[in-house]
Amino acid sequence: MKVAKGFPIITITGPRQSGKTTLARMQFPDYQYIDLENPELRFVLESDPKSLLSDADGRYIIDEFQYAPGILPYIKMMADSNPIPARFILTGSNQFSKMRQLSQSLAGRTAIFQLLPFSYPEIYQDCRADLNELLFKGFYPRLIAQNMGPQMFYTSYINTYLERDVPELTQVQDRDLFFKFLGLCAGRTASILNKTALANETGVDVKTVSNWLSILQTSYIIHLLQPWHKNQNKRLVKSPKLYFLDTGLACRLLRIRDARDLVNHPLKGQLFETFVVSEYLKMFYNQGSDAPLYFYRENSGLELDLLIQSGAKLMPVEIKSARVFNPSFIKNIKVIGKSLGFQSAKIIYGGDLKFTKEEIDICPYHQIPVYK
Repeated sequence: MKVAKGFPIITITGPRQSGKTTLARMQFPDYQYIDLENPELRFVLESDPKSLLSDADGRYIIDEFQYAPGILPYIKMMADSNPIPARFILTGSNQFSKMRQLSQSLAGRTAIFQLLPFSYPEIYQDCRADLNELLFKGFYPRLIAQNMGPQMFYTSYINTYLERDVPELTQVQDRDLFFKFLGLCAGRTASILNKTALANETGVDVKTVSNWLSILQTSYIIHLLQPWHKNQNKRLVKSPKLYFLDTGLACRLLRIRDARDLVNHPLKGQLFETFVVSEYLKMFYNQGSDAPLYFYRENSGLELDLLIQSGAKLMPVEIKSARVFNPSFIKNIKVIGKSLGFQSAKIIYGGDLKFTKEEIDICPYHQIPVYK
């Protein structure tokens, strides 16, 4: 990791089972490994950190650091006294208030990476995976590596999330109600967020919905894609769009039991859009950068699924799950481009052919263009 040369502390965060520990141990095989899921190690490290971090020149991987946030001041002291590059590797789920403590305690000393589940190229490389299969299966490393059944994997994943993460939160008093909320969010993936409607269907108030959405964001279950505004006076939609970060998890919450169920499923288009947006998030996060991704929608209904901003430049990406390209896919790019100005544009669709139409790149789902 090139960035390791510039920081004494590297922090890798992301959802449960996204491969954080595996990545850290592969990149830093000679480091002393401390797993804070072990309650005995956690107790020792919090009560007497010197006993485990005794080597003045030592290098350490501290896994699931969020379980012992009290050690951060001691790590800061060790990093300041001997600022060896990448001396500490901290890994853990981005769990709620713990990351705020990390940012405050280690400001300027740590590089923070967000690791999502595998991207399409990491699993399938240059192969063409069946679209329904990949949407249904999702992208979690353990699921792929052990060839597990998605139903079994995601049922266990959801149960672990509800049993181990959610009870830590004072905002969640009713686990079953929170699970219902999760399912309702899955049904709204790739849709404009309407907190009032979510509150009404869940049976809670809007403030509770806001709190629960924050939980889902910081634990990497969902991503809220913000609208792009050039002119604040223009009549544009100002609410974000909600996306699940893994289509397999969304499918399980939607009670989709087989990839064949997706052939004519009413939410297939939204799941396909979720897949593409997640792929672009992974591209930027894997480069160690924030994702400058937005969507564009006017109150009239005119919209673009995705805008990627680079300085003053904007690249639109339209996302269509159809297997056959239709010239109508180009319409919104052309209309909106007259006012915003695009130097390049992409359409990603559910077919297999790659070609150019009216100076717009038409790309199949298994060849999503890399953006750097």
